[in-house]
Parts: sequence; C-alpha cells; structure tokens
Amino acid sequence: MFSGTITGNKIILYIPLVFHNPAPATLVVADIKLRLSGGAGDENSPDRRALPKRMFWIAFHGSVYPEQGKHRQYAMPFAVEGRKSVERVIEFQWDTPETQLKDGPYTATVEVLALPQRWRRRRWSSVCTFQLRTDLWSGNRNALIPRTNDPEFYEAIREVTG
Repeated sequence: MFSGTITGNKIILYIPLVFHNPAPATLVVADIKLRLSGGAGDENSPDRRALPKRMFWIAFHGSVYPEQGKHRQYAMPFAVEGRKSVERVIEFQWDTPETQLKDGPYTATVEVLALPQRWRRRRWSSVCTFQLRTDLWSGNRNALIPRTNDPEFYEAIREVTG
C-alpha cells in the first residue's frame, strides 16, 4: 500500500518503509532516494526519455493517507537503534516530470545513505526493490489517495463490480 498523485507539474509518492538495524550499534539514516526505471512503453514513449530517474526524499508522514491538520516532518536524518526497527512513510517528489507514469509497471528501488560508514566513504545502498504499478491506478490520478500494488486486488474488484 502506498499513496501517490501525478499531475502535470509534479509527481508525489508516499512509500511506507521499515528500516531495520541488525547491528548492536545505532546508525543514522542520513538520506533516501527512490530510483524509478523501466515501463512498458515503446522506445518513443515519454517514459523512455524520462527514465531512469531518482526522486528525492522531501518529508515523512505518520500514514500513507495525508491526515487533516497533521503537519509533515521535513526530511532530516533519524536514528535507528541497534537491533531495532523504525517505520516511516517517506514522501518522494519529482518536479516538472517529463512523463505521467502511465506505462507501468516500473521498477522502484529505495536507496539509503546510512552513517556511520566504514572507510570514510559516502556509499548509497539499495535496500529494497519493488514493482510500482501505476498502470493499475483507477479513478483520479491527481488525487492523493492510498493505492495498492497488488494486481489481484484490482481483478477481484472488477469481478465484483463488473
């Protein structure tokens, strides 16, 4: 489950993530990116010209559905204690996109910069990869509403509603 909106001038995605630290020492999540690639369009589609693309971490939220009266917390490093987990709904944005992401599915990879790092190098790590199924979005693509990546959910809805 995630939420997203795609308009002519901005793409916003809220992706729920769990950050787990198996080590005994605390580490800090300093930055996060979402890398989008792929798409089912042909070589002349807008996706092929615009992707791959990295979307940047803007803020985090308490849920995938924006709550009325709740302020988002802008992107800032956060700690993950040793042998613990932290959940965050991360907001990624892409301003003035060259595509409307209609030719999905896309491959989405979450990249994290965690500190401390060994050997004094800043190294981004890919922590998870999943299919972003914008091709399944029904209804208003401009509305920031929760959506699912599960194709079976949409098939079940079609069977019930006809």
